[in-house]
Amino acid sequence: MEIDLLYALTNRSGEMTWHEVMQQTRRHVVAADRLGYDRVWLGEHHFDADGTDASPNPVMLATDLAARTERIRFGMAAVSLTLWHPLRLAEDLAVLDHFSEGRLDVAFGRGILPIEVMNLNPAANRWNGSDNSREIFDEHLEIVRGIWTQDPFSWSGNRYTFPEPGTKFIHSPGARMPEGWVGENDELVAFGMTPKPFQQPTPPQFAVTESMEGFLSAARKNLRPITWYPTGGVLRNLFECYRDEVRATTGVTPPLGEGCGVLRLCLVAETDEEARRIAEPAVVEFFDFLCKVRGIGVWLDADEDPEDERFQRMDPWELLMERDHLMIGSPESVTERMSRMTESHGIQNWLLQMGFPGIGAADVDRSMELFAREVMPQVRKLDRSITATR
Repeated sequence: MEIDLLYALTNRSGEMTWHEVMQQTRRHVVAADRLGYDRVWLGEHHFDADGTDASPNPVMLATDLAARTERIRFGMAAVSLTLWHPLRLAEDLAVLDHFSEGRLDVAFGRGILPIEVMNLNPAANRWNGSDNSREIFDEHLEIVRGIWTQDPFSWSGNRYTFPEPGTKFIHSPGARMPEGWVGENDELVAFGMTPKPFQQPTPPQFAVTESMEGFLSAARKNLRPITWYPTGGVLRNLFECYRDEVRATTGVTPPLGEGCGVLRLCLVAETDEEARRIAEPAVVEFFDFLCKVRGIGVWLDADEDPEDERFQRMDPWELLMERDHLMIGSPESVTERMSRMTESHGIQNWLLQMGFPGIGAADVDRSMELFAREVMPQVRKLDRSITATR
């Protein structure tokens, strides 16, 4: 059982400077290392103005945090692959893998906010009905994987050609001539990168997705999917189809849920009532925001109609609790919810976001400590001791 934290650099009140947010992040990650969490996942978000997640470069952030910790792994969730030059990203991640001595996991995504995508790489527009975003993602992924694992490396695709035709190789006297790099007239025909990743052949790779196509694509590309909003039968169906696609791709059938990560908002307090008092305002605010962006259907199960008026009238807290979107409550309640979902869906990788917008640092401190002391040991026991209900 893997128990991870998704960590967002939040500043909803706007009262802290970014440096103060960074200092708070350092303290929480050092605590997570001490308390036995497996990973801290860091997002990539640009131009944050509402205090949701001021994390424009998770690679640099993880480099700082790796130097302050000993055993916890660092996940990029997600690197917005379409917004980076693929060779620069491959190099930066490889250096981070060395700085952390192999404690790097990488989840790739296509970017989710128009303000980010359209201002950093408008060609990756995912809202205009074209396939450009997926095509850019696929080409960048192949380039990152290729330069990590091949030397010499060359590429000819829809958007990139490496090496650039006509590039001359200037050989340093006394250095060895790299094999396979140079053709006629001292022109590059291939090249490689230094360093290769610390983890060979590559760091573990993930994909952040909520769609059926995303899960199927992850299975075909040998990526582990991480998902947030799906629940109930929707989540179960995604897991089943991912398992079937892995079997079709590799010939091996994994257990239901293996390789799949599930993200949930989480907060642990001494009682259910205290947890609700602390978290409900932030949860309702988040619910309202997501309903505006994605519609209420993102919270519902497969057989539920988003147009049904009862969902419009239903209390947001009760709706999200009823559909297991919230791992919030006393240690006993959170243990029961996580155990039940683990059993029904075969979950073996939990990502818990405790520091979501609107939750104070002191409440995050207490939640992390309570979870590690009273919930984590019970959830760890579920590893391989149960199978998902068929």
